[in-house]
Amino acid sequence: MGAIKFFIQGIKNFKEVGTFSRSSHFVGKTITKDKHIDFSTAKCIVELGAGDGPITKQILNKMAPDAILLCFEINEKFSEDLRRQFGKDKRIQIINDDAQKMGHYIREAGFKEADAVVSAIPFVIIPEDDIIEESHRCLKKGGKYVQLHYSLVAKKRYERIFNNIEIDFVMLNVPPAFIHICEKL
Repeated sequence: MGAIKFFIQGIKNFKEVGTFSRSSHFVGKTITKDKHIDFSTAKCIVELGAGDGPITKQILNKMAPDAILLCFEINEKFSEDLRRQFGKDKRIQIINDDAQKMGHYIREAGFKEADAVVSAIPFVIIPEDDIIEESHRCLKKGGKYVQLHYSLVAKKRYERIFNNIEIDFVMLNVPPAFIHICEKL
């Protein structure tokens, strides 16, 4: 999906999309650093709010051949675009459903827990913590929750749920991005 089509989806569905511009290649590279997600051992990765796939692409590039990516996107236009781009890759399941149901999809895929959860859901405009708490429940001990934000406003939410947080900053994005990395202890 091009920048203009993404911008239109952002305007039409701001509460779903949460931004007017797609994530840069640099955001995807930062989110998928080996220190954030151990791709050598990760077999079940969940992506929330995949948008039109720039982070999805980076995850798939680093995933093992026997790993699976459960890719949640509630916006139908973005889901269609994800299917067009990645539908031939057997390692990905594109799910056009509520992210709060991730536990069901993880079990349906044959796993007890996820090794990592990557999220670009706009929690600054979503006041409830249900999805963040479900992510915590669905992660294995030592698993990472990696959240994209454009400010540090929601940092305390993650500290309350995960008790620990590290921030990585990506200047080369519009707007600049703060990557919140949390580990389930």
